[in-house]
Amino acid sequence: MNAIAQTSLYYAEGSSNKEYHAEIIQVAGGNVVNFRYGRRGGALTTGTKTSSPVDFTEAKRIYEKLVKEKTAKGYTPDVSGTAYQGTSQAGIKSDFMPQLLNPISEHEAMGLITDSNWAAQEKMDGERRAAHAENGNVTGINRKGLIVPLPQAIADELQAISNQTGALCVDGEIIGDVLHVFDLHIHKGERIHTLPWLKRMRLAESLLAGCRQIKPVPVAVTTEQKQELWNQVLFENGEGVVFKRTNCPVTAGRPNSGGDWLKFKFTETASCCVMEINSGRRSVKIGLIEFNVHPKANQHQMLILVGNVTIPPNHDVPAAGDIVEIEYLYAYRGGSLYQPVYRGKRVDMTLSACTIAQLKFKPEGEDDEDAQ
Repeated sequence: MNAIAQTSLYYAEGSSNKEYHAEIIQVAGGNVVNFRYGRRGGALTTGTKTSSPVDFTEAKRIYEKLVKEKTAKGYTPDVSGTAYQGTSQAGIKSDFMPQLLNPISEHEAMGLITDSNWAAQEKMDGERRAAHAENGNVTGINRKGLIVPLPQAIADELQAISNQTGALCVDGEIIGDVLHVFDLHIHKGERIHTLPWLKRMRLAESLLAGCRQIKPVPVAVTTEQKQELWNQVLFENGEGVVFKRTNCPVTAGRPNSGGDWLKFKFTETASCCVMEINSGRRSVKIGLIEFNVHPKANQHQMLILVGNVTIPPNHDVPAAGDIVEIEYLYAYRGGSLYQPVYRGKRVDMTLSACTIAQLKFKPEGEDDEDAQ
């Protein structure tokens, strides 16, 4: 059967070297959308997005959505697998790399609440998004540094500010059609990466005053403010609290330990890889990467099963290979998640983020009844 439309995409990062193929095939009664994926040069897994034939308009919609999802994850038409300008969501590699957080214990968090060198903000439960506006162009940038679309309302507000003050670049978390800003990198056309974080945040608050779709995340500075924020986020079942050294510059990436940006999470979450869809059910098997060491001291990685999770009716069932966010109570030694809850797909994450090192394990000697 000949394909009416087809796309081949590639992805290369670290040890990952994958390919993905999507196509519309005309069959008796209409059209189907099929896909194939796997490691470059290896045996490919096949599947379909249409359980029965559909008309061409519907097939094209499904096909374009599929391609869009993959390019948002960093897949490109370029066989090298590097970021490529021709993807449906641009896929251009920007010069932005996010500053990432390391986790801390509750005991360490209590120490930072009383430390005047640290301020605090609520940890927003969305998707990382920077936004840059300059010379009439507004772009969003995801966690991987790839350019992605912004909701029009956010783009319009950024454009209006840029028209008045000059180029700006903010860093934040997007939830729905609201961008929650927690840092400012470019202000009135000037890079301000070396300014202390608290000063950058105060400039952001002034710059964004009056915006409806772009909101600075409130900052708690004093011990009393930080304790009040902690209590409020905990009471409202928020995700957690972020602590930031008030005088730190912008530092891209995540240090191996410590750092100027730290987080304490009240709820545990992990980014997992969908291993397979459970036949006849709205649930999937999820896995995490575990690193082992060979006798010859060569490290290798393997994807281990950490459980099954039910997909709620208001979410599409993800495909094998998708990265998904899972909330859980704790993990058993060996990796099995206790009370996993599906939170949604993560198009801004890659497989390399899905490591077992994310997990909070059940304390030794504690049974399930004690843990609740």
